[in-house]
Amino acid sequence: MSLSEDRISTMAHEIITCVWRDDLADVSDDSRALRRVKQSLEAFFGAVDEIEAAVMAKLRNKAPGSRDYDVLYKKFYHDEMARRNL
Repeated sequence: MSLSEDRISTMAHEIITCVWRDDLADVSDDSRALRRVKQSLEAFFGAVDEIEAAVMAKLRNKAPGSRDYDVLYKKFYHDEMARRNL
């Protein structure tokens, strides 16, 4: 899932707003906190893209939409997420 820089920025701002509103953390440098949240989101969604590619490579010989495909997709996706500690 490739997200635009604008979408990631919007998500990061919403996260920071929720953290401050719910008083979950005190941040001394707002721009640094926002930058770190953006980096974390980019890293997460980059990992999701890599996982998706790995799963699709394993399923290249299966017919999309079949019951077997769906079961294997979920299994492989879960295995890749667990392997990467996500």
